[in-house]
Amino acid sequence: MLEDLRKKQKVIIYFVAIIFILGMGAIGIVELFSPQPYVGKVEGKKISFEMYQGKIQEVFARYSESNPNQPIDDNTRRSLENQAWQELVDEILWEKQLKKHRIKVKDEEILTEMQNNPPQDLMQNPSLQTNGIFDKSKYIAALKNSPEFFLALEEYYKSYLPRKKLQDKIKADSGITLDSLKAEYIKDTDLVNGRMIFFDYNTITGVQVTEEAIKKYYEDNKEEEYKKGPASRMQYLVFEEKPSDEDIAEAKKVAVQIATRAKAGEDFAQLARENSDDPGSGQNGGSLGVFGKGQMVPEFENAAFALEEGQISDPVKSDFGWHIIRLDRKVNTNPAEPQIEASHILVSIEVSEASKAKIEENAQEAQKQLKKKSIDDVAKSLEMEPRDSDWVNHDAQFIPGLGQNPQMIAWMIKAKKGHVSELMRDQQGNLVIAKMTDNVKTYYEDFEKVKARIRYELEKTQKIAQAKVKADEFAAKYTSDQYFAKAEEEGWKVFDLNNFKRGNSAPGIGVSDMFADEALKLNEGEMSPVVHDPKGSYIILANTRTKPDLPAFEKDTVKQDEIRERMENNAFNRWYQQMREDAKIIDRRAEFGM
Repeated sequence: MLEDLRKKQKVIIYFVAIIFILGMGAIGIVELFSPQPYVGKVEGKKISFEMYQGKIQEVFARYSESNPNQPIDDNTRRSLENQAWQELVDEILWEKQLKKHRIKVKDEEILTEMQNNPPQDLMQNPSLQTNGIFDKSKYIAALKNSPEFFLALEEYYKSYLPRKKLQDKIKADSGITLDSLKAEYIKDTDLVNGRMIFFDYNTITGVQVTEEAIKKYYEDNKEEEYKKGPASRMQYLVFEEKPSDEDIAEAKKVAVQIATRAKAGEDFAQLARENSDDPGSGQNGGSLGVFGKGQMVPEFENAAFALEEGQISDPVKSDFGWHIIRLDRKVNTNPAEPQIEASHILVSIEVSEASKAKIEENAQEAQKQLKKKSIDDVAKSLEMEPRDSDWVNHDAQFIPGLGQNPQMIAWMIKAKKGHVSELMRDQQGNLVIAKMTDNVKTYYEDFEKVKARIRYELEKTQKIAQAKVKADEFAAKYTSDQYFAKAEEEGWKVFDLNNFKRGNSAPGIGVSDMFADEALKLNEGEMSPVVHDPKGSYIILANTRTKPDLPAFEKDTVKQDEIRERMENNAFNRWYQQMREDAKIIDRRAEFGM
C-alpha cells in the first residue's frame, strides 16, 4: 500500500487546479540579491530568471503528466509559459496579502488539518480505501509510516492553510446580514412558470437608414460616445522567427537518416526513444495508439492511412516537423469508420542560430531605415506588409494584433509622433519594430469604423418602434384568450418561461428589470397587457407562481447557511479580482524574447 502511495504522491502538485485559487503552491524564498536583469516585478518584488524558469519546468511537468501522448507545439509552449507567469504573479500577490492581513499558521494547526481533513482527491486513492470507501485508519497509517508522504502533504498544507484562513477572513468581513440573505432568498424563490409572446423586431423588413442619419447620430453623440483617450496608434513590422528553407532541409536530412535506419531493420521503438522530439510518444517507443480519421493533422493522416501493415513511410512534413510513420496494424477496415494503430518518430524543425541572426540583422536594418523613410517604403523594400495597431488606450492591457506586450505599451505611452521603437518581441517570440503615428490626450473613434455599429443600432431602434405598433394592433384585434393561438398563426414567437426569476435572461429580450417587474407582479393565471420594453414588446402569461415564504426562511438555518456560503464566495471572488486588477505588475519577458 505504501509503495502505491509513494508512486502517487505526485498527485499533491495537482491540487492547484482542484482547490480554486487557494491551493496554489507557495513561491520559493527569493534570494536577497536577485541576479540582474530580472524578468518582471510584482508589487516591487522581482521575478528572477531562475524563478521563472523553475516555474515553467513545474508547469511543463504537470502538463506532460496529464497529457503523456501530446507533443508540446509552439502554441502550447507559449500557453504554458504564460500560465507559469500567472502562477508566479498570483503567488507573490498572495504572499503580500498574507503579510498585510497578518495571517499565520502554527505547526499544530497544520498537523490537526492533515489528520482530520485529508484532501478530497487523496480520499479517492484506492490505496487509502476499504471496499471502495475512504479508510481514515489507512490514511493515518500512511502519514505515520511514510516520511515522504508526510512531508509532501505537510508542504501542501503550509501553502493551503494560510490562504484558506485569509479567504475565511475576507468572507467574514463581507458584511452579509440576515436582511441581505432575505433579499437573495427572495430573488431565488420568486418564480414564474408560463409563456410569453415576443413581437420579434427582427422579422421587420424594409427598414433603411440613410448615410445622413448615421452621420448625424455620430456628430450628435460624438462627445458622449466616441470621445476616447489618452491613446496612441502606430504602424509596425513583424519579423517572424520561423525556420528558413535551409533549416527545413537540414531537419529533413536527419529524418531521412532515421527513416533509412528504420527501414533497414533497426528497432523502431528504440529509434523513437532515442531520437523522437515528441516526448509523449517517444517514451512509449513512438506509439500513438489507435486513432481514426480526423484525429491527426491532414498531412500525417493521409500518409498513415496510405501505408500497409508494418510499412514505414518516408519523412512526412507537418506543422510539427518531419514524421517517420510506421503502420502497426489496421484496426477497422470499414471505409465509413477506418481505424489504425500507428507509431511515429518526430524530428522537429528548429530555427537555427544562423536564421535567427539573419532575421535580427534584417530587423535592425529596417529599424535604421525607418528613422529616415516611411514605414510603407521600408516594408515595400522588404516585401512585407506594414500593420496598423489602431488606437490603443494608455490603460490598455493588450494591443490589437500583438496581444499583451507591456514593453510596447510603455513605449507607446511616451513616444512622440514619428518616433521609432527599439526591437521588441511579441508573444510568439517574433521581432517587432514600430513607428508612432499619433500620441494624443483625446481622440474620436473613426466614423468609418463605427458606422456599421451605428447603422445596426438605428435600424434596430426603428424595427422595435414598428414592432411596437404591430403589437398594439395585435392586442386590439384579439381577446386575451386568443392571444397565443393567433400569435403562432401570425408568426410571432411564443416562448416558454421555466422558473423565471429576477436576473434571468428572457427569450428575445435578455436581462431586463422591466421584464422581471412585469412577470413577477402577475399572480397565477394572470396575463400582462402588451409591454413596451426598450428591448422589445411582449405579453406574459403566468401559469404558475412560486412566491417566497419568508417566515419559513427565517427558521431554515440550513437554507440560510447555503445562501450565506454562496454570497461569501462571491464576495471573496470580487475581492480577489479587485486585488489582482489593482496590483502593480511589470512584465519584461518580451524584452528578452520570452
